[in-house]
Amino acid sequence: MSKVPERRPDAWLAIPGGDELPAEVAEAIGPVADKVGFVPNIARLLALTPRHFVGWWSYFDDLMRAPSGLTKTQREMIAVVVSVEARCPY
Repeated sequence: MSKVPERRPDAWLAIPGGDELPAEVAEAIGPVADKVGFVPNIARLLALTPRHFVGWWSYFDDLMRAPSGLTKTQREMIAVVVSVEARCPY
């Protein structure tokens, strides 16, 4: 009988822990992490390239908080529907 090869993880990047984030990432995500009690995985992953995290966070913040005529609840519900349709766990 042939031996089944051991499955390697899909990714093997060293993702920083919440206490290992670059300063600009920690500063931006800190208030959210304090509120929810952990650093979201998306922040930890994008912390590998802090410039990308800062750009994404600025965009996300603008989408969720800039004047638009939508309430916070409406914006969150749109995000939930898009995530479900995209089969995204977030």
